[in-house]
Amino acid sequence: MGKRQIAAMQTRLKIITAAEKLIKERGFENVTIDEIAAEAGVAKGSFYTYFKRKEDVVGEIAKATFIEMQKKSMEVSGDVCDRLASFLRDSMKYIKESTVKISQQWIKNVVEPENEDGKNKLLYDESVVKEILEQAVGQGELVSGTPVDNLTESIAAQYYGIVFCWSLLDGAFDPISRMESYCYGQMRDSLIPYRNQDKEDVHV
Repeated sequence: MGKRQIAAMQTRLKIITAAEKLIKERGFENVTIDEIAAEAGVAKGSFYTYFKRKEDVVGEIAKATFIEMQKKSMEVSGDVCDRLASFLRDSMKYIKESTVKISQQWIKNVVEPENEDGKNKLLYDESVVKEILEQAVGQGELVSGTPVDNLTESIAAQYYGIVFCWSLLDGAFDPISRMESYCYGQMRDSLIPYRNQDKEDVHV
């Protein structure tokens, strides 16, 4: 990677970091592109080199963090439920720490039909859940006939439902506790029928 590419990556990261800081402090609507550029120490034109609009920054704020969460979840000791819970719980923790204002703005952005960010994020989250389930099937934790696609859709729907309700109710409940209750309640129960009874060291 050349010096110009490295510099571009650093500038982009500065903009994302500055936007996250200001949005957490003031809320999305109260932050301007001029202020983001000033906080990042770059020219306003540099912002438009990497982002078309302020809304585009919101989806970028979390990408690297979620990838790290995915890697961590695949290495968690325990059963498939523990690995799924690791990703879902850590994701919810990050969303909560990012503040309900950012979550609300993200939802506003991605419900637009032409916005691909929401679709891409959903597909990414589903791919993580599916990979964990497929890993469990491959390792014999779950039987080969496990309906991975159906379980993936159900788990992702519950996850997004909690995020949406938390945002809709302006942070009126703890999304982390609700996510954990689901993971070790309804989600665990949904996996029991597919447990491989011949694998004694698995406790789904």
